[in-house]
Amino acid sequence: MRVIICNVPYIYDVNLFGPLSYDFVYVASVEDNWIIAFIDKLMLSTDVMMKYVKPLSLFQDLVKTRALEKGRLLGLDVGNKYVGLAVSNDTNKIAAPLSVLVRTKTNIDLMVSDLQCLISELSLVGFIVGLPFDRQRSTPDSLQIKVFVDDLRKSGKLGGVKYTYWDECFTSKNVELLLKPLKLHPVEAKTIVDKFAAVGILQGYLDYVNRKEWKPADS
Repeated sequence: MRVIICNVPYIYDVNLFGPLSYDFVYVASVEDNWIIAFIDKLMLSTDVMMKYVKPLSLFQDLVKTRALEKGRLLGLDVGNKYVGLAVSNDTNKIAAPLSVLVRTKTNIDLMVSDLQCLISELSLVGFIVGLPFDRQRSTPDSLQIKVFVDDLRKSGKLGGVKYTYWDECFTSKNVELLLKPLKLHPVEAKTIVDKFAAVGILQGYLDYVNRKEWKPADS
């Protein structure tokens, strides 16, 4: 059981506690309305945020869901200026390019709104976010990706969506090499690179989890 002990008048932002759930909240002697407001805000902050789960656990939870309620997965290739998107098919085995969102420091609310629309239209239940896996150090790219995901989570508007990270090493570079002979306009090429990098991230994840899920018990 996780218990938080605090004196409410000195807690100015309960979101500092992060996306945790508490079994019991003990508040030092203060007026009842302070206690109720604090607990209500605390419960709201934990219920409406995106939830991180381990890669295989996300898919296992999806497989356990009844067929009519199963959703699809969205792959995200997060860059400094653009976020490439890819979506899985109904059986969550094949990834396809979807679109590209423009990313700036001030448009996170607009991006959240776009993602809300996609969640509704495509029955999305999880995000697979590309992240350069380097266990030796944290790279600038990995840090800015985690900042982006944290901004989405803190919006409180993507509740119910689970997310996980998947290795994105060389996905963009591989797409760039394939497109180089086509001599496309830089803007067009960048859009294609971002979308297909997201496809590479999502397809890599789908291939892995499907192999794990259907692997014979005796192998």
